[in-house]
Amino acid sequence: MRNIVITKHGSAREAFQCKEQEDLKPKNLEVLVEVEGFGLNYADVMARQGLYKEAPDLPFVPGYEIVGKVIQQGNGVLGEFEGKRVVAFTRFGGYAEQAVADYRGIAIINDSIPAGEACALATQYCTAYYMAEYVSNMHNGDLALIHACAGGVGTALTQLCQRKGVKIIGLCGSDKKVEYLEQLGVDHPINYKKTSYSSYVEKNLGKRKMDFIFNPVAGKSFKNDLKLLSHGGRIFCYGGSARSGKKGHVGNNLAFLLKTGFLSPLFMMMKSYGVIGVNMLRIADHQIEIIGKCLQDLHQLWIKGEIKPLVGASFSADDIVEAHDLLESGKSMGKIFVYW
Repeated sequence: MRNIVITKHGSAREAFQCKEQEDLKPKNLEVLVEVEGFGLNYADVMARQGLYKEAPDLPFVPGYEIVGKVIQQGNGVLGEFEGKRVVAFTRFGGYAEQAVADYRGIAIINDSIPAGEACALATQYCTAYYMAEYVSNMHNGDLALIHACAGGVGTALTQLCQRKGVKIIGLCGSDKKVEYLEQLGVDHPINYKKTSYSSYVEKNLGKRKMDFIFNPVAGKSFKNDLKLLSHGGRIFCYGGSARSGKKGHVGNNLAFLLKTGFLSPLFMMMKSYGVIGVNMLRIADHQIEIIGKCLQDLHQLWIKGEIKPLVGASFSADDIVEAHDLLESGKSMGKIFVYW
């Protein structure tokens, strides 16, 4: 079988190689999936650049999510999965024609769901669902600020917030993306490259501050967000894209930490707000059943028509360089899907 390997850190063109490997065998609690395709996530870019500490040592096969058919199941798997089409969360290894996944972190899916949309459910929608539904209790009339709102997680958060009647301030980096957010029904779409979102909130919403902030950027944006957070509000931090593109050495790491800032729990207590870090790999490592629960719930929401992932682009596996370049450029919207 073929897989796509990161052999060294750097640009997509110099980092990737397509290699042949022996077929896999599922271990205890695992299923083996014949992969239709896989999705890209920004953590893949960070891993390729050598900036993602969770990534395995070189060389390794990246990829967190796959769609395909179960062709074999290992010992300890409860239930019959062979022959079933599934979406699965993978602990790396997704950029391959075969991949293994813990059966507790998969969902059996309809044949009618397009593979790209199914892939979006695995990491992007699962991340959004975990924040907006699993650990939150959002209420009609709440305000949510969503960074990277036109991306995969941002699209998912928008749809999940709208289900609860939450009003959305959506940030994006181009006028084209503003148009997309308007189509999504975002209440206040903002091109942050043209407009200071802090000033916009103060001007248009007055003293009304954010009940929820979803931030995958970190850096100085986190300090800005704290000033906009209401008493009793929550910030979810689930990425560090502001760190991307810079060499991984101590100086850059320290500068990134200082820009993000440090927060005392005493100040959090005085303002009764919360800062919640989200790392779905850690959830998958230690509470994999949560991943399965989120995926299964999301599949049901898709069936009911309550969510609709956007597949912004699809690429052949032979074009993995172009797919990564698009994601890294910041110009993509929704999910980038790669098929075999």
